[in-house]
Amino acid sequence: AAINKWIKTVGGSNDVIHGLRHSFRDRLRAVEALTDMIDQLGGWALKSVGQGYGDGYPIEVMSRTMGSISR
Repeated sequence: AAINKWIKTVGGSNDVIHGLRHSFRDRLRAVEALTDMIDQLGGWALKSVGQGYGDGYPIEVMSRTMGSISR
């Protein structure tokens, strides 16, 4: 929600925000990130009960994955 507010203050629209989320997910898929990591990084809702168990991925693992995304 915070990024949405910031983008709107610099002239962005809901379409821009929506496209950003799609691009982010596509780039994570391109580096073969696991679906549950993609959901955790993007803040998407969990799709199964099992995904709710545990604490998720360590920040170091998520950082490596984010670092592998091309620009």
